[in-house]
Amino acid sequence: MSDALESLNGLIIPLAGQSLLLPNVAVAELAGYRLSQVASGGPAWFLGWTSWRDQKVPLIDPAVLLGQPPASESQASRTLVLNAVGAREGVSFIGMRIPGIPRSKKVLRGEIEPAGAPSEFISQPVRLADEADILLIPDLVAIEQVLEQAGVLQG
Repeated sequence: MSDALESLNGLIIPLAGQSLLLPNVAVAELAGYRLSQVASGGPAWFLGWTSWRDQKVPLIDPAVLLGQPPASESQASRTLVLNAVGAREGVSFIGMRIPGIPRSKKVLRGEIEPAGAPSEFISQPVRLADEADILLIPDLVAIEQVLEQAGVLQG
């Protein structure tokens, strides 16, 4: 098999609770945290909108969405801009407020295993051979869907 089938370049995204694991291709950019328009309603995990490359991008707090403890106010937040995957009209990107800098990780096929059942907004909890903590692979389609269902995408 080719190396492309045996490994995946990913990012470990720090959260105050369990960290996320995302493939590099899901991430458009890591930017400084800036909230251009505060949410005037909607769920607590929806922060509002950020402006990124002249586009209005919905911004969420993944920790709050996943029921994790919020990040400490003393930590410098960043915006992780993700490529939208759900083919929803008018939604090309989604921003996540994260409390730190993601860490690059090459994930090898034989070094990853399921570590629990999928749940709301989580495709799969996983354990990597050389990581002490269980990582969560988010269900990006479900996150986009809940943004749409909450009625916040109209901005």
